[in-house]
Amino acid sequence: MSMILVLIAALFFPSLYHESAQSTGTASELLSGNNILLFGVALKAVSFTYGGYQQTINFGEEVQNQQKNLPRGIVMGIFIILALYLSVNYAYYKIIGFDELKTTRGIAAIVVEKMFGESGKYIFSVLLFLAVLAYVNVLLLSNPRVMYAMSLDGILPAAFKRKDEKKDVLTVSLTVFAAICVIVLFFADRFDQILSFSIFLDSIGMATSAGAIFFLRKRTKHLDNTGIYKMKLYPLLPVLFIIAYLFVGTVIAITNPEYAITGLSVLTVFIVMYFIFHKKSKINVQETTHSDLSR
Repeated sequence: MSMILVLIAALFFPSLYHESAQSTGTASELLSGNNILLFGVALKAVSFTYGGYQQTINFGEEVQNQQKNLPRGIVMGIFIILALYLSVNYAYYKIIGFDELKTTRGIAAIVVEKMFGESGKYIFSVLLFLAVLAYVNVLLLSNPRVMYAMSLDGILPAAFKRKDEKKDVLTVSLTVFAAICVIVLFFADRFDQILSFSIFLDSIGMATSAGAIFFLRKRTKHLDNTGIYKMKLYPLLPVLFIIAYLFVGTVIAITNPEYAITGLSVLTVFIVMYFIFHKKSKINVQETTHSDLSR
């Protein structure tokens, strides 16, 4: 948060502003097919930047008064992030300039260098690296919990439920998730490659997860007006959400087909694993039930 505020603070130093201003073009130019595709490419990074709100659901069991506090926390967090990141991007535009932003890398470090000199640039780069580690820490906390929950539901093997009794650490789930991350790094050694691969899978996961709400609402229709949580502006919001993620996923498939193919291959493997373990789980339940009845 402090690093973001430092970048926004650059707006209060007009002497650092870039000299030239760039026109964004006419409406017809902006709506051309190529620009729409470029807009989708930009949304790839935006999806990653604004992502993370969905991770709060994984901690739902530990939140008091989930029905009110979870939606409130997600909405407040998203609006705060919108304000901060729009301000940061405006600072990039004012300090570096529109044309330079197209080709310049490490733009945050460049803004800090203009404010505090070269030493400030290196200090900021180190702090940025630590901030990325904090994000990785969140993933290591949340995703193994998903594997644990899937194991409880019989979707993954029972081994994923194993914990260190003293430290209450999900040993198997955490180890497997960390191993998957390391394997991904062998096939995608650049950030844009990792981003394309992960956001493509995210697009599928987010769109299908949001689509599940239509089935859930239909199955739980008898619970309406009983105090159950209901989404406002339904079904408009989930439809827009699904369209947005499908758009991002389609753009990645067009611009980086190799990552889309890799992502689909990984997804296919996990879907096959799901049906295998789900079938075994049903067989075990039937055998247990049959055994109990025979007694």
